[in-house]
Amino acid sequence: MIKLNNNKAVDNELFSTNKFIQDFCYAANLVGMSKEEFSQAIGLSVESIYEPQGVIGLHYIIKSYAVLLERTGDELLTTQENKLPRGGISLMVKTACSEKNLLSALTAIMDVDRICQSPFSSNIIVEKDVVRWQFSLTPKDPSLSLFSHTMLTSIASKILSMLLKKDVNLLFVSFVGSTPVNVCDYQFLYSCPVKFNQDYNEIVFDKIWLTKPVLCNYKEVEEHLKIPLSITKYTFNSLGLIKKIKGIIALSSQGQFPTQSELASQLGVSVRTMQRKLEAENSNYMAIKDEFRHKKALFYLEYTDKSLNYITEFCGFSEVASFTRAFIRWQGCSPSKYRCKTRK
Repeated sequence: MIKLNNNKAVDNELFSTNKFIQDFCYAANLVGMSKEEFSQAIGLSVESIYEPQGVIGLHYIIKSYAVLLERTGDELLTTQENKLPRGGISLMVKTACSEKNLLSALTAIMDVDRICQSPFSSNIIVEKDVVRWQFSLTPKDPSLSLFSHTMLTSIASKILSMLLKKDVNLLFVSFVGSTPVNVCDYQFLYSCPVKFNQDYNEIVFDKIWLTKPVLCNYKEVEEHLKIPLSITKYTFNSLGLIKKIKGIIALSSQGQFPTQSELASQLGVSVRTMQRKLEAENSNYMAIKDEFRHKKALFYLEYTDKSLNYITEFCGFSEVASFTRAFIRWQGCSPSKYRCKTRK
C-alpha cells in the first residue's frame, strides 16, 4: 500500500484514483446496469475503471453520479432503503436561503429533512469552538456505507460554502467506516484531515461560521443543484477563464492537449481574444498546461507505483528526459528522488 503524506497541503482538483468509479459501477450493477453499459454511459472503458492504481479526471465521478441519478431518480442512488427523490437537496438549500445566518439555515435544512422523511438523519452539535454536523443512513449493502456517507458529506460541505458564498474550510471529517485503499482521494476531496474508524460520520468546522449571514441567492445556484454531487466543484476562488480552460484540459485524452486554436474554438472566442483575457488574469495557456502537467505528475508519483515511462506519456511528454527536465524545474529534484522522499 502506498504511504500517504498527510502533512502535505493538497490543492489538486483534477485527479482521482479510480476507486470511486468502481463503487459507482457496483452501485450501477445493483440497479440492473452491467459493467459494459455503465462504462459506455460514462465514456470510460471497463479496463480503465478496474485498472490497478488507475488515475482519472474528477469529471468522470460527476458523470457517474449523473448517469445513476437519471437511472434511479434518487439523489443517493438507491444505495439505501428509502429514496431521496430528485429535488430533495435543492429544496433544502432553497429553504435555507431564506434564513438570516448559517445556524438558522442548518436548522431549516434539518427541519425539511424530517418533514420529507428523507432516508438520512442529520444532527448539529455545537461545542465550545467547533460545530459537528453528523449524518447517518442505512445502506442496502453494508459495503456501500462509506461510499454513501462520502457522497452525503461531500455535498453537505459544499452547501456550507454555497450558503455563505465563501469557501468554508473544514477542520476535519470523520467516518465510521474502515480506512479505504484510496485514502488519498479523501484528502483531495475535503482538503482537510480525514479520520476513519470513528464513532460518527461528520464534518467539523469552526463555530464562528454559524453567525455569518446567508448570502446565497437560490436562483443563482438552482441549476447546480439539479445534479447535487456536481456542487463539489463549486468554488468562489477560481478565476473565470482559467477555470474553464482547466476543465477543457481535464476532459482531454490522456497525455494529449488541445492546441491554442482548438482551445479558443471550444471557448467560442478567437485565439487573440483568449490570449488577451488570460493576460488580464496574469496567465497564459502554456502556464496553465504546465501547471496541469505538474499536478498530474505529483499525483502519479505520490499515490501510484506507475513507471516513469508511463507517467511521462500520460503527462504529455514525448520522452523521459524531457519530463525529468521539466520536473526538476518544478520541484528542484528528479521524479525518482521526489518519489523516494514522499514514501519515507
